[in-house]
Formats: sequence, C-alpha cells, structure tokens
Amino acid sequence: MRDQGAINRKSEIENRKASPRYAIVARASAAGVIFPLSIVAGYLLGNWLGKAVGWGDAPALVGAMLGAAAGFWNLYRLLRALDSGGKRF
Repeated sequence: MRDQGAINRKSEIENRKASPRYAIVARASAAGVIFPLSIVAGYLLGNWLGKAVGWGDAPALVGAMLGAAAGFWNLYRLLRALDSGGKRF
C-alpha cells in the first residue's frame, strides 16, 4: 500500500508543472475582459466630464478612444510577455 505522503508529494509536483500553463491562460483571458472594460471606463469617465463641464458628448468620444488605446497597449504588453515565456507582465 502506498504512503499518503508520497501521493501528496506526487500531486504537488504535477500541480507545479501545470500551473504555468494555467497562468498563461488566465492572463490571456484577462485580456478579453480588460480590453472592453477600458473602453467602457474611458467612455463613462469622458461622459461624466462632459456633463460636469458642459462640453457635450465630445469628451465621451475622446475617453472611449483613450480607453481603446489603453486596451491595445495592455494587449501589446500581454502578447510580449507571452512571447517571452510569461516572464514579463
């Protein structure tokens, strides 16, 4: 009969080997969430600013464009990190 401690050590080693794969998947799926959220956040911030100052809808459009730029920048950083093996992010 096998020792329970040996089984736990074996499962810990297997989990350590699999964890970088899950970390890469988690980072990649985060890009799918962060990109649209940055656009929406930029739009909402610009909309609030436009109403507070009385400039109309122009700040909302600028905020959405800045949010899209931030989303693309984050996507670029993510792809560079994944290309280098996940060492920089």
